[in-house]
Amino acid sequence: MEENNNFLDKNTILAIGLSILFFVGWQFYVSKKYPEQNTKDQSQAISKVEKKKEGLVEGPQAESVKKKIEEDFETVDKTVKKESLFKIDFENFEGTLSSKGMSLKEIILKKYTDRDDTNIKFFNHTKDIGNFATLYENKPVYFNVEKITNTHFKGTAKVGKQTLEKDIKINPSTYSIVVQLKTIEGQPLPTDKIETQLSNKVLKIKTSMFTPAYEGTEFFSIVDESKEREKIDIESKYAESFKSTTLSSIGTHYFAVAVKDNSDIIPQSRIYFDPSDEVAYASVFHESYGQGGKTSISYEGFIGPKQYDILNNLGPEFVEMIDYGMFSILSKPMLKMLKWLHGLFSNWGLAIILLTVFIRLILLPINVSSFKSMKKMQKIQPQLKAIKEKYKDDPQRVNQETMALMKKEKANPIGGCLPMLLQFPVFLALYSVLGQSVELYKSPFIFWIQDLSYQDPFFVLPVAVGALYFVQMSISPTPMDPAQAKVMKFIPILFCFFMITVPSGLTLYFFVNTVFGIGQQFIFQREKRKAAV
Repeated sequence: MEENNNFLDKNTILAIGLSILFFVGWQFYVSKKYPEQNTKDQSQAISKVEKKKEGLVEGPQAESVKKKIEEDFETVDKTVKKESLFKIDFENFEGTLSSKGMSLKEIILKKYTDRDDTNIKFFNHTKDIGNFATLYENKPVYFNVEKITNTHFKGTAKVGKQTLEKDIKINPSTYSIVVQLKTIEGQPLPTDKIETQLSNKVLKIKTSMFTPAYEGTEFFSIVDESKEREKIDIESKYAESFKSTTLSSIGTHYFAVAVKDNSDIIPQSRIYFDPSDEVAYASVFHESYGQGGKTSISYEGFIGPKQYDILNNLGPEFVEMIDYGMFSILSKPMLKMLKWLHGLFSNWGLAIILLTVFIRLILLPINVSSFKSMKKMQKIQPQLKAIKEKYKDDPQRVNQETMALMKKEKANPIGGCLPMLLQFPVFLALYSVLGQSVELYKSPFIFWIQDLSYQDPFFVLPVAVGALYFVQMSISPTPMDPAQAKVMKFIPILFCFFMITVPSGLTLYFFVNTVFGIGQQFIFQREKRKAAV
């Protein structure tokens, strides 16, 4: 039989089609994981949030949720209640404590700036109520506030025939507060009246299908020990209620405001977003705290960077706000090792390089085994072709003879894929670390790379990775399937597209990983030549 050498044979076309389908599928997955933040110039597809909107926001239950939350954040007539403000100023942040709800507002993080080099701000929006505010009958409660120390405030407020006492202790080093709210005299409060409010302005980031937004705003709740994470689409309304809420938060990849309940009775929560307001809201409320004639609510609040060590000290629930994905078991030790390396060299880029080399050394025995397996498969190629030609009319016999030959020669057809399969979880874990860890946020490396958590601004590393990957493939053993070998030539181009919008720290990992692979390949080839002599 004459061998078909036509480049565009059916197997090649099929393989190219599958490669393109994989690329488009990846972009579709990423666009879903990181919903488009500004898509007015694109056709509107029904997203996960929009589907929830159809079943919830437009329904009677959602309308009641929306109405209640909108009422919760109505501004009270200031002629009835006068607001008192207390300036707070610490090393990590500054802002204001308001008697209106006894809440924190206008918080500015001193050590962090956004992509435009402006200090990160919370509550810089039109609704004039801060976070951790106490609301009663859908309106803020005004407290008479006493400043005990710079970090300790107490307040009392009359609510009907009852007096509320609220105690706030601020821990500046952990960006956290501890709150105690209780009744001290009078009749029990009615059920479902007191709420704690959270709010945050939603990020607006331009994006497209091929350059998805890796940053955005999300709701995150721990409900009945399960995790509820919802990315916010800035063009879609969203509302939902949860029971038995341990933690509720609103945040971006790197910063968040959250409340973790420590009361005897687990609260419920509501979340709501309306594109016309551009602010996400959440409220946490207890349903049965009036029993026994006394009310006692306690919770811990957080407002700041999602730094692993800080959140871990506050409690494991706070750590869950960081979305490390399905391979978090690898992401967390990777982050710890990166931090250790950074402590030695004071450069996150160098830490990534050293971590990459360490990972390659761990995988080296597997890579050696893979190389040997591929060489064995190349060696028996003539015999495999002879088997196919001899038993071309008996596919079952072809399979039997092929397996027998591979067993005899100890050749494994999937041995060459093993290193790639093992590196894939490492890639995803490191991807999560570099994309979610505020420790790497706006951290410089060298020259033009001044933010390892953001894409390479001049695409130098993505192009370099594609070129190096092409070199690596050209010196690697040729795959047994000619169609597969032809398609592999397109992978460097696809790799360039993949690398364009990912964080430059991850691209740096691929660059070093590929350089190491090329060096490893040269060593393997040299050993092969020595063995042949």
